[in-house]
Amino acid sequence: MIRSCLAVLPLAILLSCTGGEPAPPPVRDGDPVTDGTPPDGTTDAKRQDMIVIAWQSDIGSLNPVVSEAASDTAIFDNKLLFSLSESDFDCSLKKKPNLVTTWEWSEDGTILKMELRDDVKWADGKPMTAQDVAFTYELVADPIVASPRLNHIEKMKPEGRPKVIDDTHIEWHFTEAYDRDTQFAHASLVPVPKHVLADADRASLRGHEFDNNPLVSGPWKIGKYEPGATIVLEPNENFSGPADMQPKLNRVIFKVIPEYSTRLLELQNGTVDLMEGINVADADMLAENNPNIRLERRGWRFMDYISWNLSNPLFADKQVRKALAHSIDIQSLIGKLLTSKSGESYGKQAVSTLTPELCGVHNQEIKPLAFDPNKAKEMFAAAGWTDTDGDGVIDKDGKPFEFTLKTNTGNKRREEAQIIIQSQLKNVGVKVNLAKDESNVFFASLRKRDYEAALGGWSAALFVDPSTMWRSDAPDNQNEFNFPGYSNPEVDALLDKGLATPIPSEAAPIWREVQAKIYEDQPYMFLYWRDDIVGIDNRFENTQIDILAVTHHLEKWSVPDDKVKYKK
Repeated sequence: MIRSCLAVLPLAILLSCTGGEPAPPPVRDGDPVTDGTPPDGTTDAKRQDMIVIAWQSDIGSLNPVVSEAASDTAIFDNKLLFSLSESDFDCSLKKKPNLVTTWEWSEDGTILKMELRDDVKWADGKPMTAQDVAFTYELVADPIVASPRLNHIEKMKPEGRPKVIDDTHIEWHFTEAYDRDTQFAHASLVPVPKHVLADADRASLRGHEFDNNPLVSGPWKIGKYEPGATIVLEPNENFSGPADMQPKLNRVIFKVIPEYSTRLLELQNGTVDLMEGINVADADMLAENNPNIRLERRGWRFMDYISWNLSNPLFADKQVRKALAHSIDIQSLIGKLLTSKSGESYGKQAVSTLTPELCGVHNQEIKPLAFDPNKAKEMFAAAGWTDTDGDGVIDKDGKPFEFTLKTNTGNKRREEAQIIIQSQLKNVGVKVNLAKDESNVFFASLRKRDYEAALGGWSAALFVDPSTMWRSDAPDNQNEFNFPGYSNPEVDALLDKGLATPIPSEAAPIWREVQAKIYEDQPYMFLYWRDDIVGIDNRFENTQIDILAVTHHLEKWSVPDDKVKYKK
C-alpha cells in the first residue's frame, strides 16, 4: 500500500518537562539566545533547545483510524501515540518490539500471537491494554467510520481482529497465510483509547476532538495548536514508556507554511530549523551559501504521477493514454527538476507505485514508454484525434482534446512540472489548462474522483500491498485511493494471489506481474521517484532522517550545550 504524499494533521494536550519544573513560558516562535550559549537557569542538560520544522499543510487528522496524510502519521506515530511496533528497513521492513514485546506465528501462518507491555499508560493514567488495540480495529471494521485502513482487515476473521486473551495477550486470526511483513503491518495500527472514543459518534469520528487534540500515550503531547499556523509538541510529563524515549528537546514546533518559497526563505534565515522536499537547485544553493545547514537524502520513498480520471471520455481509451505517455519527456523532467549542477541525479523514472527500495519486488524489467512525439501523434490520429480546423488542438467529433491538470499548492517542483508538461503536450496538439488547490482540498478531490487529470504524489508504503490503490471498486464501495477508477479483473486476481502467498520470494514474481499489467494499462502517467532532500540546522545531533521518517526517533534528537539557540 501507499499513502498519499500530500501532507498535514491535528494534535492534543499539554504540560512541562521533568521533575517539578514549572511549565515553560509561551513560545513566540522561540527567542534566540543572542550569544549562542545555553540559557540561564538550565538545570537539565539532557533537555534543552527546540526545533522548528517547516510543515506544508495543516493537520488533517491525528486519529490513526481515519488519518489519510503521511504528514499526519509523521506527527502521531511514536510521538503522540505509542505504536505497537518499531521498524528498521533494509529491502523490507524489519519489525522491532515497542508496545508488543514478543510475537510468534502458528505453523500454518494463520495465527499471529502477540504479548504486550503492561506498563504503558495514557496521559490520564489509564493503562494501555489489549482492549484498546481491539477497539481500534473495531472502529476500522465499522463501515460507518469509513476508515481508509479497511484493507488491513480484509484477511482477518471477524472474531480474531484481534482476539483478546487478556490485557497483555492478543491473537490475530487470518483467513489465510500471506506475506508476513504485510501481515504484521496489517496487525500494527497505532492504538487509540477506548475509554475516550467508545461513546463517540462514529459517523462523525473525523470531527471528534481527538482529531486535533488526542489523549496521548507517547513521549510528546500537544502543547498548543493554532489551526493553519503552528502545532507545538511538548514532552508528555506523564509518559510511562521506556526511559530512552524521554525527549531531549523542550519543544517541537511544526510551523505551517503552505508556500515552498516561504519555507525555503525561513530555512535560509534560520527561523525554521528543518525543511523537507527541497528542490535540487535550491539544495545546490544551500550547499554553497548556508554552511550551517546540512543536507540529507532519504531514499526512493516518494513518487510523482499524473492520474487520469478514467470516467472522463478523453482518457477512457488505453491507446490514447499511451499516446499521452509518449508525449512527455520524463528524462527531461528529471534533468530539469531533479538533477544538481554537478550532474548528480535525485530522480529515477517510475514504472509502478512499488518503490525501488523493495528489492526483488519492484519490477526492474518494465521498459518505459519512450518519449516519441511523432508516435504519439500517430496514435492520437489512429484513435480519431486530429486537428480538423487548424487551430493547433486535436479534436474528435467536434470536441477539442482539452483538459485541466490540477496539482496542490505549495509544491514548487510540481508547479514547474505542470508548466513543462503543458508545453510538451501542446506540441502534440493537446491543450492543458493548469489549476492548483490547497493540499487537503486537492487530495479530497482525488478521493472523490472530482477532477480530470491530477499531478500528485505518493509516499510509498514499505510493505507490499498494492490493492489499496489498484483493486477495482466493490459494487457497494468505492476504493477511494484508486484515484483513476481503474478496473482490471486480471489485476484483481493477481492481487488476491500475491496477498495469499506467504513466502516473499514466491510472491515477488506475482507482484512484478501486477506492476507490468498496470503499466501496460497506463491509468497513471508514471513520472519519477525522487530521493527527498532534507535540510537541517547543524546544531542538532543524534538525528535520524531516513526512508522511514523525516523525524525518526525524534525523542533522541538533541543539541549540545554550546550550540543551544532557543530559551525554554
